Amino acid sequence: MTAKNVRRRHVFFLSGFDPKGASYYHGLYTKEAALQAAATDTAYQVGPRVRASNGNTLWQVRSELQGQPTESTLEYVRWDDIVRANWPRRAWAVLVGSLRGYRAALAAPSALRKVWHASRKTLVALAMPAAFWLAALVLGLGLGLLLAPLAWGAGVAVAIAVWWGALRLERRLGTTWLLRIYQFAGDWSQGRVETLDERLDRLADDIAQRLRDPQVDEVLLVGFSVGSMLAASAASRVQQAAQTQPQDLSRFSLMTLGHCIPLLGLMAGAHAFRTELARLGRDPHVHWVDFSSPTDWGSFALVDPLALCLGPPGVGRPYGPRMASPRFHMMFEPAIYAQMVRKKRRMHMQYLMAGQRPTLYDYFAITAGPLRLPDRLTGKTAP
Repeated sequence: MTAKNVRRRHVFFLSGFDPKGASYYHGLYTKEAALQAAATDTAYQVGPRVRASNGNTLWQVRSELQGQPTESTLEYVRWDDIVRANWPRRAWAVLVGSLRGYRAALAAPSALRKVWHASRKTLVALAMPAAFWLAALVLGLGLGLLLAPLAWGAGVAVAIAVWWGALRLERRLGTTWLLRIYQFAGDWSQGRVETLDERLDRLADDIAQRLRDPQVDEVLLVGFSVGSMLAASAASRVQQAAQTQPQDLSRFSLMTLGHCIPLLGLMAGAHAFRTELARLGRDPHVHWVDFSSPTDWGSFALVDPLALCLGPPGVGRPYGPRMASPRFHMMFEPAIYAQMVRKKRRMHMQYLMAGQRPTLYDYFAITAGPLRLPDRLTGKTAP
C-alpha cells in the first residue's frame, strides 16, 4: 500500500476516564475540525451521530486535500457507562476509593522508583492530590486548634473556611478527578471493574471484523489518556486473534495520546495487563505510535510504556511503540501557547484539538486525511 491512497478508514476512539459521552466528543470533533481546516486548507465535513447496534456511536467524516477525497468512520467506543459506575460522588467514597488506588501503587515501591527515574514530573502529579488534601486537612485543623483556646467558634469557622477554600481551589486543580482515576486503576489491577473485560473483547472482535473488510484501507485504534490503557489491551487481543494470519494486521495501527499506561502496568496486581503489553512487544506487525507532550503533566511523556513496565527490550520482546512529541508549542503563537501551558487540563485535551499552524502531528489529518499513520511518519524524524 502506497501513500495517499486511503479512500476509506475506520477509527475506533477510546476517550479518557470521563463520564461525558459521545455527544461531547462528537461536538468537540466537529468544532475543532473546522478550526483545523482553516489552518491547513483541508476541507472536513463531519456528519451527525448515529447509534450503532453494538452500543457505540458513529459519525462520518469526509475530507478533501488537493483533490484527494477520504471517507472516514469515527466510532466512539462506549465505556463512559463504566466510568460513571466507577465514579464515586460522595467525598468519603472518593477518599476510600483513592486510598485503594494509592495502596495498590505503594505495594510496588520498586515501580515508584522506576517512575521517579523515568518521569519525575509525572510522579509529582500523581502524588499531588494526596499532598493537597493532606495539607488542607492539617492546615484547617492546625489553625482551628490554634484559635480554639481563644474562641471555639472562631477556631471552627477558620477550619471550615480553609476547607471551603480547598474545595474551591480543587475545581481548578481537578484533584478529585485524579483520585477517581487512581481508584479505577487500582480496581482494574485487582480485576474489580465489572464488564470491562467483556467490553474489550467485543472491541477486539469489532476491530477484527473491520480488518476483514477489503474496502477499508486503514483501521486505526486511538486511545486518549486513560483510554490508552484500554487501547493497548484491545490491540493485544486483536494481535492474539490474528496470530495465525499476521497479514491481517497490515492495515491496523494503534495511536495513543497522552498515555498513562504505567499507572496500571506498574501496579503489583496487574499481571494480565503486563502479559498483554509483552505480547504487543513481540509482534512486528502492530504499528504503534504514541504522541505525548512534555508540557502535559497528565501523561508519561516520551516514556516507552513497555520499557518502563517490563524492562528494556530484548530477544523476547524486541519491539516497542514509536515515542514522539506532538510539539504543541509549534502549533500556536508564543503568547497564546504561554497562556495554554498554565492550564493543565487544557493542555491535556490539546491532543484532540486544533492548532493555529500546520504541524506533523495533526489529529484530524491522522483520523480523516489521505495518509495512513505509518505513511504520514515514513521518512520523518520523530517530531
